[in-house]
Amino acid sequence: MAIAGYGGGVYIGDTTPTKVAEIANWSLDMSADDIDITSFDSEGWRERMQGIKEWSGSFEGNFKPDDTQGQAALINAWLNGEKVTLELQVNSTVKFSGDALVTPSIETPVDDKASFSCDFQGTGALAPTGIGS
Repeated sequence: MAIAGYGGGVYIGDTTPTKVAEIANWSLDMSADDIDITSFDSEGWRERMQGIKEWSGSFEGNFKPDDTQGQAALINAWLNGEKVTLELQVNSTVKFSGDALVTPSIETPVDDKASFSCDFQGTGALAPTGIGS
């Protein structure tokens, strides 16, 4: 069954996460190194195993400078070189969370709205909730 995206959101903080205001979409990329384990016993076929995993992504929406606990907190985390705890929600039961370093960006075109975007790079494990249940 498909899930509508309008129930999603981006939250920061680990104890009581705060919703980042005005975010319209997010993406999450998960990858892992491939380690070649081919040997003479592989009978002419390349063999691999999964190595170190990593996660990253981005989110974007409308710029809201008075969002002190969301957008401003992300900018301050970047300024101070601090990691943040992110929670990416598909809906209230399907979520992905973990610590990340952030790189925020603001775009202000003359013919459109001001927008806020943020790239992130996970540091440590990514924890999914509501997957496979």
